[in-house]
Amino acid sequence: MAESLSLFTGSEVVIVTGASSGIGAATVQRLAQKGVRKFCVTGRNEQGLCKTIDTVIREATNKPEFVTVIGDLTHTQTIEKIVEDTIKTFGKIDTLINNAGWSYGIASIFEETIEAFQKTFDLNVKAVVMLTKLCLPYLRESKGNVINISSTGSVQNYNNLSFYCMSKAALDMFTKCLATEEGKNGIRVNSVNPGFVDTGIHERCGMPRSAVDELVERCKNSHAVGRGGAPEEVANIIAFIASKEASFVTGNITMVDGGLNCYNPL
Repeated sequence: MAESLSLFTGSEVVIVTGASSGIGAATVQRLAQKGVRKFCVTGRNEQGLCKTIDTVIREATNKPEFVTVIGDLTHTQTIEKIVEDTIKTFGKIDTLINNAGWSYGIASIFEETIEAFQKTFDLNVKAVVMLTKLCLPYLRESKGNVINISSTGSVQNYNNLSFYCMSKAALDMFTKCLATEEGKNGIRVNSVNPGFVDTGIHERCGMPRSAVDELVERCKNSHAVGRGGAPEEVANIIAFIASKEASFVTGNITMVDGGLNCYNPL
């Protein structure tokens, strides 16, 4: 249901990658509830993107406009099309939300392949840098902002997910460097780092459901609040950081993790 309190004017243009499910889909829905009316949504799953759009349109009082780009962000042509189609349709870019991410392997460093390392960094780091660089001229014009969806894995290691954790650590440093460089141009850059959120990504990365269920159970002891998070809880923070309400927030690594990064049950 749309809310009366709006954090946005309605004229903002927001790009959300990985918007077909999970945190990306929840972010689009939350931003629409808060007043955003112009979106470019991207992902590899066309059916999932259609579901995200249908949900937003069904709930919205003022129907948002959408540009949809289906494709793999590790392909340069997909990244170029995102920017080209957004500018062609809306004429500007106010916020870039780099949400798409993946782990291409769940194994020890000894067992894992260099190919898995390359693929993980290609999507989680290289694609983010490329898309952000293409958006920067337009973000400078709009005095916009970039939000990178990282992970608590950037600051603590997860067993058999070394490459993923390394890529998220690199993403956090990219956030800090870009915030320092672009602050003078009016651009804010922040990371949002979720704890465990059961979005289906673990299974899509190759983890059996039984193992995911074990993670859900372990959250009772690993998270200070005694549970994992929901996509909507992360989306709430993303929406705030994207808004003018957070005009003095940049270079931040924001943990949205129920206390996972600091909790010691012992």
